[in-house]
Amino acid sequence: MQTTLRKTTLAAAIAGVLLAAPFVSANARADELSDMKAMLAQLQERVAQMEAKAAQPAPAAPAATMAATPAAEPLKAATGFNWKLYGRGDIGYTVSRGKDASGRELSNHRLNQGEMASRLGISGAWIFSDEYKAIFGAETGLNLFNGNAGGGTQNNTTASVLFNRGSTVGFASTTWGSIEGGTMYMAPFWVSLGADLASAHNYGANDFSALFSLTRPESLGRYLKDPVTGNASKTTSLAGNNSGTALFYGNALRYRSPTWNNVTAEVSYSAGQQASSATDLENDGRSWAANVLYKKGDLFLGYAHMDYQQSNDISAAGTPNFIKRNQVTDIVGARYKWHDFTLGGSYTSYRVSNAGGYAADAFGVSGAYDIGKHRIEGSLAHISYDGANAKGAFGTNTGDGVGKPKSTAYSLGYLYNFQPTLSFYAYATRIANNSHAKLGVLQFRGDNNYFGYSPVELTAGMFLVF
Repeated sequence: MQTTLRKTTLAAAIAGVLLAAPFVSANARADELSDMKAMLAQLQERVAQMEAKAAQPAPAAPAATMAATPAAEPLKAATGFNWKLYGRGDIGYTVSRGKDASGRELSNHRLNQGEMASRLGISGAWIFSDEYKAIFGAETGLNLFNGNAGGGTQNNTTASVLFNRGSTVGFASTTWGSIEGGTMYMAPFWVSLGADLASAHNYGANDFSALFSLTRPESLGRYLKDPVTGNASKTTSLAGNNSGTALFYGNALRYRSPTWNNVTAEVSYSAGQQASSATDLENDGRSWAANVLYKKGDLFLGYAHMDYQQSNDISAAGTPNFIKRNQVTDIVGARYKWHDFTLGGSYTSYRVSNAGGYAADAFGVSGAYDIGKHRIEGSLAHISYDGANAKGAFGTNTGDGVGKPKSTAYSLGYLYNFQPTLSFYAYATRIANNSHAKLGVLQFRGDNNYFGYSPVELTAGMFLVF
């Protein structure tokens, strides 16, 4: 329509000039006509250019990106789905020595999971704005030797959970923090992880660390009496003999705060076992935990508390006798990096009610020195137990019946970071037990069941991360 209007206006102007021609001299008319023809040619060329431009398709709108862009309004349209696939393949060859309960010394040669468990996971978020997003994650453990995936959790020990290393969904706000539900670590684990060694190529808290080996829950609860099985009510406790501070919990919720002056906090809760049948125990495994973490530059400080409830029928026959016991864990940890040196340490206290005063205290330090692609690691930790021989509501604990167990762990390791995603390693670990202790190395606790024996483990392997 605009093009037609331009042409009509142009024709009217030319007609007006021609109608006025009788009143102008011949020479003047000739000059003016020549000028008008030149103007007409220019206008027609301009019209043609505009028509050609109008016929071209409009440019496409810029594609949405995952990064939120500043806006005046507090909420914007969703900026899309952001996700990543990650994993770790870790394999090692281990030689270990231990003793069975009869005193027979055993040497084992095996391929094993290596420095850490192999895993495959996916995590992501749907970003709504600079302020809000929905978040999710799912991770499964991988057994590289038989191809199986998944395993057990603290609330389901049948080893049939596909995403046994965590599966959560939640909502996050930069102002108010995040809340998630699913299967997850409880709050104390992040203090244990933060206090142990970590690098650009590794996660820290590896299985060969003496510090991590002695602060794991299966070490703290080593001599604690297990729940009664085959009891009068035919019920089964899933809790086992430890509070699972380094294990995954189902039926769980957690809240994580935003960062305030380098400080974050977390509160986590698990409803425990679901009482869906006669063989389930209501509230068994119910727990709550909290932590406070400080991170600034190369300094990490953390504290966490956990209260874990165990419920079980302790009557072997006759009338059922249901009782509860609480396992309380406190952990404080720190780590600092100075140039190429990293130093970390932690103290863990473990107390159990209705167990004859059972308690365990563990402390230790880890250090690392990075030289280019090379890393040397060393760690030392000590644990001692009270009430290992005492009788509690669940029965007599499993010490030697004579004295107080004490164990000291030593670990020395070397890593060669061939590429940012590929490393080779070799580790040596030894647990020195006194005559009343029988603690084994972390990966093969069952290799040693003889009081006073000190097991040794040597491992070489590699891991790939992406």
